[in-house]
Amino acid sequence: MVSALVSAWVLAALIALQQPGPGPAPRLAPALPGTRPAWVERLPEVPGRLYALGTADLVAQEGQSIARASVRARLEVVGRLRSTVKGQTSIATRTRETQREGRMGERVVRDEVSIGVKAEELPGLVVEQTFTDAGARTVYALAYLDLAQARAALGSRLDGITQARTRLGAEASRKALWKVRKLSQDLDRLEEALALLASAGIGLDLRPAFQGERAAVDLRLAQLKQADLPPVDFARTAVAVRANVELPAGVEAWLRTQLTTCGLLSRELDPDLILDLAFAGGAKGPEFIFADLDLYSGVTYRLEAKLTLLEGGGAPMTRPVPILIVQGDSPEGMVNQFRRQIERSLPRLLEAFKAELQ
Repeated sequence: MVSALVSAWVLAALIALQQPGPGPAPRLAPALPGTRPAWVERLPEVPGRLYALGTADLVAQEGQSIARASVRARLEVVGRLRSTVKGQTSIATRTRETQREGRMGERVVRDEVSIGVKAEELPGLVVEQTFTDAGARTVYALAYLDLAQARAALGSRLDGITQARTRLGAEASRKALWKVRKLSQDLDRLEEALALLASAGIGLDLRPAFQGERAAVDLRLAQLKQADLPPVDFARTAVAVRANVELPAGVEAWLRTQLTTCGLLSRELDPDLILDLAFAGGAKGPEFIFADLDLYSGVTYRLEAKLTLLEGGGAPMTRPVPILIVQGDSPEGMVNQFRRQIERSLPRLLEAFKAELQ
């Protein structure tokens, strides 16, 4: 019965998506302060969108609860599309809660263990609203998948892969081999996303172009693997440092010194690679160190960043390495802690990158 209802729900959304409409779907009106929004009890019905609800227990740091409820809401959307995704394992925890007027109900909480198609990477999947019920000690998050946006984004991804392969041309080098391997991995992720959306009838028209690109990338990869490629001269590989915030005095120069210590050439103009530091922040945007004020635990100072190696054009060459420092009382000493984390993380990041190019 539940499976039939979900299938009917997905089909209805698909049919609505195919109908011509006046424009983008309207945003939901926010609930009045202190009132429980209607979507907590009943999911919205908007043409071309698939909605789901996520919940989390309210803890001292409300932001953590909101983030957890948001993740669960996105996973619930994925779960509604298809219960089994290649490479995904999830656990469902049923908890009983008393609803208004004394009625008992159940809510299902899916916690991610491992997943091939990560919910946060699925295009068109966003959290629209959140609501904190302080009395019930529960945070609610409402997420939706925009089917048309998802289809368009996956088409753009496929076009980008084709363009990247075309730009490489007949280049025969270890860097070219590494780039084609990355394109093959990008196609793997794209295939998983297409398979997920196919359960709602979305993206089926992309399959012929995808299969053609897969054949072209596989052929190019086989040719490069069979070629006698010269080793990469890392001593002549120039790396620049980029950050989305203004770094404290001396930190950027210190980072450049760390690059030369690791055997690379530090150069800011026309680099071969970019060491990218993407910092998070508080309500006003990214900051090197920001204060997180919590009603229960007071002020906590945080430094949150992701360390990634990019090619000169800005495409990621490695997976992001998280840098996290949390400290109470004062931010004193956090710059030194940041340096120590970089000293541990940067050599491992570069060695892993070098190993893939050999």
